[in-house]
Amino acid sequence: MTQPIELECSFDAEVPKHDYSDWSIDKAKFQQSSLDFEDFFTNFMLRNQPCIISNVTESWKCAREWVNGDQINYDYMNNEYGDLIAPVADCNDIMFNSQCKSDMNIQQYIEYLKNSADSRLLYLKDWHLRRSRPEDNFYEVPQYFILDWLNEFAKDNNEDDFMFVYIGPKGSWTPLHEDVYCSYSWSVNILGRKKWILFPPGEEEKLKDKFGNLPLLFDPEKYHNVKYFEIVQEKGDALFVPSGWHHQVFNEKQTISINHNWINACNIDIVWKALEKSLLMVEHQIKDCENSPEYPEECQMILKSHFGMDFVSFVTFLCSIAKKRLSQLHGNPRVICNKYSLGISIIKFDLKNILKVMDLINVHPVFLSNRILCSKELEFLQLRKEIKTLFP
Repeated sequence: MTQPIELECSFDAEVPKHDYSDWSIDKAKFQQSSLDFEDFFTNFMLRNQPCIISNVTESWKCAREWVNGDQINYDYMNNEYGDLIAPVADCNDIMFNSQCKSDMNIQQYIEYLKNSADSRLLYLKDWHLRRSRPEDNFYEVPQYFILDWLNEFAKDNNEDDFMFVYIGPKGSWTPLHEDVYCSYSWSVNILGRKKWILFPPGEEEKLKDKFGNLPLLFDPEKYHNVKYFEIVQEKGDALFVPSGWHHQVFNEKQTISINHNWINACNIDIVWKALEKSLLMVEHQIKDCENSPEYPEECQMILKSHFGMDFVSFVTFLCSIAKKRLSQLHGNPRVICNKYSLGISIIKFDLKNILKVMDLINVHPVFLSNRILCSKELEFLQLRKEIKTLFP
């Protein structure tokens, strides 16, 4: 059996204050062979800046079997996956500022793609193919994106993953949005071409209406003094989308992509701040009820519906990763994705940044006053105390 590749970083690495003024697409495009893990970690993940890496799919099974020239291999997709169900968005059917979705089996969707007379614009999105076919190793996570707490937690706890397949015809699109939990995302094109428009964090505020709503799509003719970047992603390219970078995407050709959402020690503080900000918005929205005994619980319930996590689920997630890293620090297996293992410097970096967020949680009013975390409080405090001993 091949020895796993050990991933390392500088133990003294610090998450810097993010500055996007010097980012340019010319400085952020690489061949896979010219960018190693530590370069990506230091120059893009830590700095929360986008990056494009070419020729990622050369060894992927799906790059051979799903594609026939410049088209989808319809027969293979039908034979292999035709009976599976996936969500499909209608790009021409908009309700409440979002695309309407319905479920469709893959055979039906492939028939739609083959029918050039069909006037609908249907985009298959968020297909959990890996969850449906866990033994089908149709792609490998590139080493740059291996440090993925979100899908590690999902796998360890038998919860929904954040690993998706997207298939769309020319002209299909995804509205302007920020990724779930303010997470990172990565996208790899198996086929086709995508045009992305990305906004550095804060620029999206210039697009909001008086009610705080973003437009469905950004039109540069309507908005001035807004900083954005246009990026073209070709077949075989991986695009790293950092936390808090709002974006919209157009398929310029028939396109298939693999997409993951992910969180790790480099952006966990951003996720925490986004959760805090969402809670403040919820509290403001139902301020009339703040004297009710149920107010804290109501806020958390709405927060989970709006953000996808409440404080309990966030702390549960954080504690799960903390326990695992402490165990790995003390010698338990550190292999991830079979091909890679966590070096001690990565484990300590994870624990150091988990502790920083735990310290912020520990002084938050929800933790201090409302007993929201009562079911996790003892475990949280014990883990925080244990991690503190590592960083006197």
